[in-house]
Amino acid sequence: MRKTVDITGIIKEGMWNYEPPFPKIKIKPLPRVPWVKSRVYCEIFEGMHSQTGTYLETPAHYFGNDKSYLLIDIPVEKLINIDCVVLNLMDNHTKDDMGRISITVKDLESCEAAASIAEGGAILVATGWDKYWMEDKYLKKSPYFTYEAMRWLIEKKPFLMGSDFARWDNINKSENFFSEFYNADILMMGPCVDLVNIEKPKVKLTVLPLKIDGTSSAPCRAVIME
Repeated sequence: MRKTVDITGIIKEGMWNYEPPFPKIKIKPLPRVPWVKSRVYCEIFEGMHSQTGTYLETPAHYFGNDKSYLLIDIPVEKLINIDCVVLNLMDNHTKDDMGRISITVKDLESCEAAASIAEGGAILVATGWDKYWMEDKYLKKSPYFTYEAMRWLIEKKPFLMGSDFARWDNINKSENFFSEFYNADILMMGPCVDLVNIEKPKVKLTVLPLKIDGTSSAPCRAVIME
């Protein structure tokens, strides 16, 4: 029997969120509907934005919606059963002088699944950082990729890349790799949860974003089949 793992982070009040001007999610009940006789129940998702929770993103996030393709332009069949490799760094990663996880080429190459990476698939990087999903440190103390590590990943020519942490760059001292990442035309997904629980080196990934027009990114549901 194939094992299904939901790697989508929960959307709820108090979860991690990018700093202002990004709004924070608030889930409120719909007021009484005057044109319906009986009571109906619905929720208002106030403050939800295109990068709330686990989301899928195209290079238009970096280049602009008028200079790249949008999320709605991606054929849905390309997002189902993608060949995927999970690089689990849970027990093997480097820390910088500030105690933050700085993901290096050596860390990535040491993963058993690294040998299974194939061009045109998905690469997901697991650190276990998703356990801080509801805490302030989720962004402030986040792991990050070194420039060399990101170059190593880009050179694998994936269709999609993701991780279980949201802030890929060192916000205090940038590694300056995003221009190269987006120029490589790679979809970005994340942040995810439960990646450290993926046991097999090669799996299948399905990621389905909300069907919203005019945006480079949107919240999605992502699952892995082992």
